[in-house]
Amino acid sequence: MLADADITALDSHLGTIVRENQQHHDNLQNLLSKFQELLESYNSLKSDYEEEKAGRERYKRLARGQFKEHLIKAGSDGGITAARLMHDSIRDLLHDRLGSHADQCRIMVRIYANVLGLSKALARSGLVGNEARSLSPFVANLTSSQDLFDFVDAGDKKEAADYKIREMFRMFADNNQCKHIFFAGCHDAGYLNLLTPYRGRADRLTLLKAAGFHNQYNTLDLPLRELPEVFMSTPFAGVHARESPSQSQIQSQIILPSPSRPVCKHYQKGICRYGSTCIKLHIQPNQQISKVPDDTTSIFDRENSSPSRTHEYYAANLPTTTDPFYGTHVPINKTGERIDTYCAAPSPEARDQYSRRARVHRPCNNFHLAGHCDTIHCEFDHGPIDINSRGVMAHILRQLPCGAGLTCRSMKCFLGHHCQKDGCRGTKCRFNRHAHMLDLHIAKWVPALEKEDVVASSVSDASEEASPVDSDNTFAYSTNDTLS
Repeated sequence: MLADADITALDSHLGTIVRENQQHHDNLQNLLSKFQELLESYNSLKSDYEEEKAGRERYKRLARGQFKEHLIKAGSDGGITAARLMHDSIRDLLHDRLGSHADQCRIMVRIYANVLGLSKALARSGLVGNEARSLSPFVANLTSSQDLFDFVDAGDKKEAADYKIREMFRMFADNNQCKHIFFAGCHDAGYLNLLTPYRGRADRLTLLKAAGFHNQYNTLDLPLRELPEVFMSTPFAGVHARESPSQSQIQSQIILPSPSRPVCKHYQKGICRYGSTCIKLHIQPNQQISKVPDDTTSIFDRENSSPSRTHEYYAANLPTTTDPFYGTHVPINKTGERIDTYCAAPSPEARDQYSRRARVHRPCNNFHLAGHCDTIHCEFDHGPIDINSRGVMAHILRQLPCGAGLTCRSMKCFLGHHCQKDGCRGTKCRFNRHAHMLDLHIAKWVPALEKEDVVASSVSDASEEASPVDSDNTFAYSTNDTLS
């Protein structure tokens, strides 16, 4: 039989084991509770990540599958052009549906987007600059160029744009004053439930198809139309699909000279608010900083696999008239050759409009394009001209080589210095072969030199003295073969 001391010792030992087990149990429960909190936090973060990822993909689809790339690339000018093309295209669709009654209708367009988020997505696609809200010039001019057009920044809150689109649709869907609705949100299947009550209502609703069209909208039995002048009809394979394969590969291998100033980290993140006025260096994150050997040849001269260039290529690579240096400076490449600003091809309607004007009285090239005409008693028209006709004049004359060639520095020169024709290979083209393979990378902007400046500075280079006012005005009024 155990002694009293042994029993007391065992009882004490048992109590210790019970207390240790209870402590172990409490520790385990605490650990499980913390693990549960960690798991919930993880699931919450994962959900936020998936929503953010879905949002980015939606903006990428918008960036690649909606407005034509050359329109977005053109910035503020592209916004004006997009609004005009959209208005004219919708007017034509209304005529097909309402006949002469369409003339009594006013066209209202509402576009909702997160401008900051969309700017970042477009910057990643190479369509706009990496400055914060770089899409704003396009947005502002699209809004201001037509009285009833609004491109609304819905902000960066989740589903803010979707909410506004739904409420705007509901407001007009059953409004008798609204004759017809053209719905262009078919890239997102989330609007199917909004449109399902109007299945088969072809008298009320038309779907607009673009590159990101979702096939489920075909089940609504609604008419389907396209605006090929404004929206992309097919998606691109990648963010740089508008460029040739050889150029896309070279783009990620560009080596820049060693900078004498620090690199702007905000630009690389797409949030630099200073733009071209920033005192820091703006380079892409995938660009390396190194010295370029003197014997390095132009990357464009090595594009043997890309013998021709398209309108999209020129729209993506040429500068525009919205550049802050434009007006007083001329862009040149590293070999000192002049680079023209992008000149979009006019629409057939604009060509017809110009032809009708020219048959009445031919507009003066020098007055309307160079800004002045020194000819006394000029036989050509100096009266006001609409922006479409002026664009046709500019496009025609850009296809005629400047006599001064690539050394021309005149801001008033309205002739071409290299080819911008879509898919031109140089066959039967007025420009020489080099003008089709010109290095379009801008090395710098140099001050413009007009004829008076050259004489005053005693520069004897004849190419610098070439003046655009010597051009034959009849170039702008050739037959339809020249216009095509």
